Amino acid sequence: MTGQDNNAATIKNPELWTLEIGLEPSVINYILFTDAQEDSLIYGTIELDASTGNYLKSVENAVYENPILLNDYQKVKILYRSQRYVVIPGIMDDDESAEKVLAATYGDSDGDAAMCHLHQCGVRIAFETEKGLMPFLQRTFNNPPIYHHLYPLCEHYNRINEGSGISRMFLNLGENYMDAVIYKKGKFILANTYQYRNDKDAAFFALTAWDSLGLDRLTDELQLTGDKERRAALAPALREYIGFVMPAIYPAAALRIGQNAMKAPIDLILLALCE
Repeated sequence: MTGQDNNAATIKNPELWTLEIGLEPSVINYILFTDAQEDSLIYGTIELDASTGNYLKSVENAVYENPILLNDYQKVKILYRSQRYVVIPGIMDDDESAEKVLAATYGDSDGDAAMCHLHQCGVRIAFETEKGLMPFLQRTFNNPPIYHHLYPLCEHYNRINEGSGISRMFLNLGENYMDAVIYKKGKFILANTYQYRNDKDAAFFALTAWDSLGLDRLTDELQLTGDKERRAALAPALREYIGFVMPAIYPAAALRIGQNAMKAPIDLILLALCE
């Protein structure tokens, strides 16, 4: 089943457009945009068929059944949500060593290793992908860059925190996950994803990370983005312990992509700004 923007049928000259695909456990999110057309943003969600019992097969079927994904676009970027990953310090500057760290961390791994360089943050993320998925994506989309799901949050917020005198935590909230990125006085120090069952779980994980990294509950900031209902539910609990809890400022540059940008997945919008 597919839900998509009604403007999807208006694409002409796909060689002028950029396609971004977000691979989630149960859906594929995508956005399309071009500088050649004002207010061009198109976004959609494709539900994956879990009855196949195989994630790779579900993704293959979804892609082939939605021709809008198969045009010959100028650029394609892919964002992959992986719960098995390692953030590697910049001093370990070769991919082979990073892959060995990933393999040692997840000894039972049977997937394929991928690498994502975060140039703004000065680190890289080694992450596991579903076995066979990367060859399919590379073959189908002409060797697109494949990024870990934390990449756009880390890189975007690193730019706006550079030189800051205070520390900040950014939380991107989904239905049952929470992506956390922390900068201590402008320096990137943590990126993590937490699975949670309820708002108390989410608040506990956030506060534990906050305190363990020495952020100040009175002067530092916690900024929220992502699912609107989750933000509204979690913010009051966090404000009981942290003085400054607020929505993250939505990047004005995103609105140049399209006036409906705020309705599209924030990670794909931030990926579009990470050039």
